[in-house]
Amino acid sequence: MNTNYITSLALAGLAAMPVIAQTESQPCCRQNLLQKMDLLTPACDAPSYKVKANQKTGSQWHVDMAYGYYNIHRSEWGEDTNLNYAMLHGHVNQRIIQDDVNGGTWLHAEFIGSWALDKDTVRFGTNPIGSVTAFQRDLVGKRNFYFPEVSVKHFFNGKKAAIVAGMVKFGDYFDAVGIASDTYTSFMNSGFCNSTVLPLIDSNVGALAQVQIGKKNYVMAGVTRTGTLPGYDPINSDGDGYIVMGEWGHYFREGKGVFKVTPFFEMLDVNIGGGESEHHRNGGVVSSVQYTINDHVTVFVRGGVAAKQQYSNAAELTGGLRAKLIPSRKDDYLGLAYGVFKGWNPAGWVYVENGQPVADNYHCRETVLEAYYNLQLGRYFRVMPHIQYIHDPAYSTNNDSVVAGVQGVLSF
Repeated sequence: MNTNYITSLALAGLAAMPVIAQTESQPCCRQNLLQKMDLLTPACDAPSYKVKANQKTGSQWHVDMAYGYYNIHRSEWGEDTNLNYAMLHGHVNQRIIQDDVNGGTWLHAEFIGSWALDKDTVRFGTNPIGSVTAFQRDLVGKRNFYFPEVSVKHFFNGKKAAIVAGMVKFGDYFDAVGIASDTYTSFMNSGFCNSTVLPLIDSNVGALAQVQIGKKNYVMAGVTRTGTLPGYDPINSDGDGYIVMGEWGHYFREGKGVFKVTPFFEMLDVNIGGGESEHHRNGGVVSSVQYTINDHVTVFVRGGVAAKQQYSNAAELTGGLRAKLIPSRKDDYLGLAYGVFKGWNPAGWVYVENGQPVADNYHCRETVLEAYYNLQLGRYFRVMPHIQYIHDPAYSTNNDSVVAGVQGVLSF
């Protein structure tokens, strides 16, 4: 039997093993919006993990182990290929100062990593499919395993305000669309999990503040450096680039819907060779709406635009839904999403291949269609088959790609 499938069967078998005993989680609907937004206490209309975060003696934690298999028909360079990953993802919150009235002070750490299970699976470098199709985008970095965030979060003002400081992962706070926010419970394509316009970096020194206004609104603002690659020293990083980002969120229809606006400004210290660098400035805004129509269907729309493209896309428009199709299977659901992404090809740019201009084969749009189905098998294990169609991957008109795969996730 193929060793890749032996690996997947072994991970599936872990679902039958005894797992640390847990009490049933309490309802997560809260008037406190900052706690409702917290990754370890997700909102009731989020896709949410089947098992909520463990909360005992001032500790909160959640761990995902996963296997992902992807078959790519016509990758960016026109070839077929397979990818096989084993993945690990963990969140830990440890209370270091108790304050029942104001929320206390917490030490937060996130640990992520993945293994390439065969020699043909891409481990480093550029992604072989397209600009927005980096599988497990939140896992695959320059290092196999690293901490994208190690920070201290202090609540005050009756749990309605908080400050986060340290090595901050912006993607855990900004642009958090509930039904499309991670590659373990939702879409595999990175273009649907987070905005491709926002510079949502991690592993860098930064800080942010959150304030709840009334029962329906919140505002956030944060700043972070940009010189550190995942897994490297965030204190002694090269360059002096920075990102400033804000967000206003409004909950409506008794919390069934949320509207968010996220503006940003970035200054990048770009190496142009010869020991010289330039300061590149960029700015833009992203907005999103998520709405739970009924107990069975939740939809989202996200759009964004930037003044110019740096290390993210220049514009995007995405939308999708999550639908429960079988009433007796309340934890199973279908996901559908479609997105259009405007890339980095400026007007008049000419690509040269083998000394010949081939500008006609390149433009600046990439479109993605994805469908997946979440099948919950027991309390701790889920299986998610999925398929994607990518038109003009990496903005090339040479070919279209089809990606089919399956992911098994053990969560506890």
